[in-house]
Amino acid sequence: MAIKLIISCEHAGNEVPGEYHHLFKGGWETLQTHRGVDIGALKLTNTIADTMKQEPYLHTVTRLLVDLNRSVQSPTLFSEFTRKQPLNVREDIFENYYRPHREKVEKRVQQIVDQGHQALHVGVHTFTPVWEGEERDVDVGFLYDPTRDGEQQFCQHWRRQLSAKHKGLRLRMNQPYRGTMDGFTTYLRRNYSAKDYLGMEIEVSQRFASTVPDSEWDELQDNIAQSLRLAFDEFQG
Repeated sequence: MAIKLIISCEHAGNEVPGEYHHLFKGGWETLQTHRGVDIGALKLTNTIADTMKQEPYLHTVTRLLVDLNRSVQSPTLFSEFTRKQPLNVREDIFENYYRPHREKVEKRVQQIVDQGHQALHVGVHTFTPVWEGEERDVDVGFLYDPTRDGEQQFCQHWRRQLSAKHKGLRLRMNQPYRGTMDGFTTYLRRNYSAKDYLGMEIEVSQRFASTVPDSEWDELQDNIAQSLRLAFDEFQG
């Protein structure tokens, strides 16, 4: 059985479609923060995709319109800018900006499974280094479901490879979030067995994209991408 890689980024941008500009009147500053976009995630995703020679699945409309990494039932699917809109407006947003991205990725997973292979899905995210006034003791986090041995093993390979390439990083497993929290990979695990689908997420502190020299941020991106390539090769045996 071959392993086929899928790379996605659900919070790659903070674009607001023209027809919804009026909903964000007074909220443009929020769009520039970690609430509006995973800062640095687009560049990181493209670096990873170039290294892995994959076409990434990117969504560049702000999560404040609708959050693609939340389930339909999530109370944070829509933000304070959209959740009080009439049902027909929310349905249009859902159909035009939530469903297409998710269906593209799931269609690719199904294609891989139908071919008799295993899908290995990497979701790329970044996180704010300070939360509720406390600095998070994480530089890079690897998120997975600990009940799926393949996911845990892959993240261990990736962490070890990145640790060897980039010294001094605070690398954590299932931090700053649990890999089983409400999210796209969690949804896909419910639909596919571990034999068919492995879903991991990488979370990188936004301090690298925001406060360190560009050369240091570029080096980290390259090392994350190269360590993924080595981990992928190692995992395939």
